[in-house]
Amino acid sequence: MTLDTRIYVQGPVDYREVFVKCNQLIGAHEGINFTDEPIPGWENGERKRGPEDGEWFIWNAPNQGLCALMEVSYRKGGALRAPGGHSRYCEPEADGCDGRSCAPACWLEVSFDTAYGYSGPDGGCSDLHARLVAEFGRWLDGKGIRWSWRNEFTGEIHQGYEGLPDLGTGGLKALDWFTSLTLPAIAASVSDDE
Repeated sequence: MTLDTRIYVQGPVDYREVFVKCNQLIGAHEGINFTDEPIPGWENGERKRGPEDGEWFIWNAPNQGLCALMEVSYRKGGALRAPGGHSRYCEPEADGCDGRSCAPACWLEVSFDTAYGYSGPDGGCSDLHARLVAEFGRWLDGKGIRWSWRNEFTGEIHQGYEGLPDLGTGGLKALDWFTSLTLPAIAASVSDDE
């Protein structure tokens, strides 16, 4: 399982500049492998290649020793999501979504994704994400750009730094769940297979 923290940038900014800044925050170097491509769409239950409503994403390839996978979703030359618009994960007809539970209107969206078992100088994954959100937020504040973020543990969207202390406590609960339920289940499954 992973913690996926999303940050919604609510003002115009170049996606490449955001990508570079976020890479600096996760300790990436200039030679990092990344991909910049249209977001794949779906048609008749099958994945198809090509831009879905002009959405693109630039993301780091996995297994490069970084503390988080990082992705920036954007639309070339405009805002990623208009007010009341649906995110790419929402199926309004099937879910009955009116757009309020989707991600907010934003210029672009940043995702930091880290395994629950992560442990580093910042502590666990939730402590790492709280630091990443705060540092990226300070950078955006310096540019006069509003931002919000989603706490994956609660589903709540917070404006600015609001709610960041709760991210750490959510991580402790997730770690407890992972170590007390998930790891024993994996171990039991592996021993059954032998």
